[in-house]
Amino acid sequence: MVVWGPGIHLLAKQPKRPVPELHQKRVKSMAQAYGGKFIACGNTMHSMDWTAKDMLEVAQIEEVGVAAMMELQERGYAYLAW
Repeated sequence: MVVWGPGIHLLAKQPKRPVPELHQKRVKSMAQAYGGKFIACGNTMHSMDWTAKDMLEVAQIEEVGVAAMMELQERGYAYLAW
């Protein structure tokens, strides 16, 4: 999963917009139990003055989240907007 813009709050330790605690628990569970990968957009983080220490441990940071998403699509992954 690649998150940017308002979706970035899902991977933040202290989101600045409401994110149900259950959603963050599911993210952690999917990463630990199933090897799910969660990519945070570095550009979005920079605009919010966030660094890696502000993100959940499961978050991988890519400089440009949209570019990461495009690369995944080229490898056959699907784009789903939420």
